[in-house]
Amino acid sequence: MKEFVSHSARAVRIWLGCLIGYGMFALVPTGWAKEVVFVARDVEHQQAVWLPLEVVLHQSTDFTEPLILRLSNPTERTHVFEAPGLFESFEESGVQVTRPVRVTIAPEGTEQIVIDRSRISSDVVTAESETMTYRFYCPLHRADDDLGGNIIVHQ
Repeated sequence: MKEFVSHSARAVRIWLGCLIGYGMFALVPTGWAKEVVFVARDVEHQQAVWLPLEVVLHQSTDFTEPLILRLSNPTERTHVFEAPGLFESFEESGVQVTRPVRVTIAPEGTEQIVIDRSRISSDVVTAESETMTYRFYCPLHRADDDLGGNIIVHQ
């Protein structure tokens, strides 16, 4: 009986070790990217905003991994996330393509884009150690006086 208990205890330890090991392995890919989540919200007078209104990034820490923007639209209307000066990067037919950030998100939809970090890095270096500010907004539903939100990048 004592031998059965020691084998059972060993089996439980091995099983727990495998479970923890596989769990840690499954968590590793989530640490390979910096992800920023934006959510569309409808406001009065048929206007809309993307929240949060301000995101602060640090080039030295936030640009060591890919920068991913997750754009969520839980509303019943189509919205657009536009950020002049920012560029998304993706592969198409084996070629790396870069284009300005302007993403259309269907009602109750979610999109994910990867930001071209090299363009942001060169903007920050060009600014001579100053911060860079990129505006973002929904061009379909913004008011004339709406400045939208800001992505601020510190050197």
